[in-house]
Amino acid sequence: MAHECEDCGESFETLTRLRTHDCGGGVSSFGDASDVDIASDAGTSTSSSTTGRDASVPDLDDQLERVSDDEFGAVFAAVATFESAQSSALDADDRGDTYRDVFWSYYEPVADGLDAATRSEGWELLADVVAAYDPTEGDDISHATPVIANAVGRHVIRTRVTDGVEAVPVTALEYLDAVAVEAVDVDDTAVEETHAYGWGIGHPDHAVVDHLRERPSEAIYSINPVLEHAFYADQYAAVDALERLVRDESIDGGSANSRGMGASNRRYFLDCVYGLRTDDYWPSTPRYWDWHEELDYAFELDEAVEQRIRDLVAETGFDADLPDDWTFRDLAI
Repeated sequence: MAHECEDCGESFETLTRLRTHDCGGGVSSFGDASDVDIASDAGTSTSSSTTGRDASVPDLDDQLERVSDDEFGAVFAAVATFESAQSSALDADDRGDTYRDVFWSYYEPVADGLDAATRSEGWELLADVVAAYDPTEGDDISHATPVIANAVGRHVIRTRVTDGVEAVPVTALEYLDAVAVEAVDVDDTAVEETHAYGWGIGHPDHAVVDHLRERPSEAIYSINPVLEHAFYADQYAAVDALERLVRDESIDGGSANSRGMGASNRRYFLDCVYGLRTDDYWPSTPRYWDWHEELDYAFELDEAVEQRIRDLVAETGFDADLPDDWTFRDLAI
């Protein structure tokens, strides 16, 4: 399928080529804006940043307003403007204040808008965005990656709960995995939005555990929160995965203690069960969405699964430094 630029009329075979081409026409459906008007005065935006200042991007405000009025096609321009505004903000000589203002002011509304458009129009709309901002292309992942991964994570969880794992799009899982693998240290927010990848566990056409096992050593710490999500998706498949990973001594390699935690990578994986025996702790990603409340989701850990976890801790000797009456919360690192 060919994709045509609304500004210059040129056609492209892929959305990525459409998004990255330079025709000088500003922001089209997936275009980049080289000049974005950013205001940073208090009171100019309805979205507050964590710095206490406000950042206003008028074009983005207009696009988000159109999305809120059910003009869901405007979400493509909103994502592009969000990315371009961050790129422009990086050029400001203010120690990153403008960048943070733009990012945190618009993170939630853009993610919410993309999620609303996806719920209305279906996965095909979000799949177009995913294809246009492919994390495997280029040297760096897009500035828009956190909001895209947020919306993808919401879709994965919602689909798994309502329609079953087979209905989860493989391309959604591939995207979340690719972001986690391609991201670098400064992309921690984007990586946090990939934790919903765990809801793909047991998918007949995408081997989540195999992909986790193949992640490079620098991405090893993204596995634990994925396993945490996986327990809520399918606790039996998740405990199988946990046993496989914790028993694999090769995972520790030379990177044990690389975060100064005083624990091996395999011991760190056991932290994923921290909240399974409580009612007051739920995974907090995707951001700005209480998935267990919206989906009226209930979870109860099976006693047989709990015993398998306890047996695993004893088998691997990781109970040596735990109290005799240890609980899952004692496994926290």
